[in-house]
Amino acid sequence: MTTNPYWTEDGKAKNLALLTSTERCKMLETLRQTEARDWIRRYRLKAKELGQQQTQLWWLDVKMSLKKRRGQDGLDTLIAEMERQRDVNRF
Repeated sequence: MTTNPYWTEDGKAKNLALLTSTERCKMLETLRQTEARDWIRRYRLKAKELGQQQTQLWWLDVKMSLKKRRGQDGLDTLIAEMERQRDVNRF
């Protein structure tokens, strides 16, 4: 990756506008996967902390908040990625 003039030594992009659409899509997919794994981690921590019923109520509140910010499509995308990440990590 360091041979590409658009990347710094530590692998971070110098300027996102200079990346190709393929590189931007890969970065976006990585961000989606990372966010999904983070929400799974948060949910599991809440479940340990509060118990299953309270965690489900908390998750409903989070989903309503995300829906207001991102819309239904954004929420559906996150939930689908969370399910995919959970299935991938099961094996």
